[in-house]
Amino acid sequence: MLLLWAWHADAAQPDTIPYPNTEGFGVPFEKSEDWYRHCARVERLLPPRPPVVAGKMRCNATDLYYQKRDQASTSAAEWRQVRACAEASGDDAVLMMLHANGYGSARDPDRAIYHACRLTTAKAEMEGRVTYLAVLPAADGQPFDLCDHVTSGRMGAECAAIGEGRDARLRNARLERFAADLPVKARPSFARLRQAAAAFARTSAGEVDRSGSGGAAFALRHMGRREQEFLETLLEAAGGKLARAGARELAQLDRQLNVEYRQVMTAPSAQANHPQRIRYSTVEREAVRSSERAWLAYRDAWAPFIAAAGLRTDFTSVQAALTRQRIAQLKRI
Repeated sequence: MLLLWAWHADAAQPDTIPYPNTEGFGVPFEKSEDWYRHCARVERLLPPRPPVVAGKMRCNATDLYYQKRDQASTSAAEWRQVRACAEASGDDAVLMMLHANGYGSARDPDRAIYHACRLTTAKAEMEGRVTYLAVLPAADGQPFDLCDHVTSGRMGAECAAIGEGRDARLRNARLERFAADLPVKARPSFARLRQAAAAFARTSAGEVDRSGSGGAAFALRHMGRREQEFLETLLEAAGGKLARAGARELAQLDRQLNVEYRQVMTAPSAQANHPQRIRYSTVEREAVRSSERAWLAYRDAWAPFIAAAGLRTDFTSVQAALTRQRIAQLKRI
């Protein structure tokens, strides 16, 4: 969810951008191109856009849209709520998807194109969306989505944030159900374990190379994978399905972990201006050190929870599983 603010900052801007919105292109274009002609056509057909009233409605239209889309069923009244939020906040992306998919009202490809033409986007993304909407199929089995035509690092990061937000809602729902079934005495230690797992996931994003325009998206996906590993490890431990490990195996894994950590921390920088970085990456040694500390706190938070919850596993086996995961993470740096 870290990057969603950027999209909404754009969405709430007053109408000072050109139409079609070409500010994000960075490459030349011709008004004779098909996408441009479609944008011009629908602007003539549709009534003027009502002004966005700042502060009229405090809502996050993107979050609300995907919450409703991910429900088992969503009523027309709920979709009207999403639309009201999007109109109040000037969220063209959500309005584009609502009109393209006919959520809460009949499908209106022309209105969808109009909102697509207002988005700050790369030229290839604009072309892809507008061209698709101009020949919008009656039903192809999948709803039209903002992230269907991503070509830029900026939109890659936005869509990674959206995807991780949707995944996080599902994970959190499963974790809440799990917590509700725990003995009362185990709930405080479980809450601390969840906090430690989340802190490690956030901190470990510093171990991702952010070279190139896709760096932010890679970091978000990395955090999501760490959260998913926590959930899977938890469910396996609670179900007695976690591989058993003894003290000798854990000692071997600890030695291997120490070797991997030292190799990462002693790897030289290949960047004269950034001696604190590891080889050619943007990853800094201090970030790895911080992640290691967060991981140790996360690992140790399992012990009181296992004891309080009476899980069908032991702390040594959990330590071994977490250490294998950490070794794999260090190898990828």
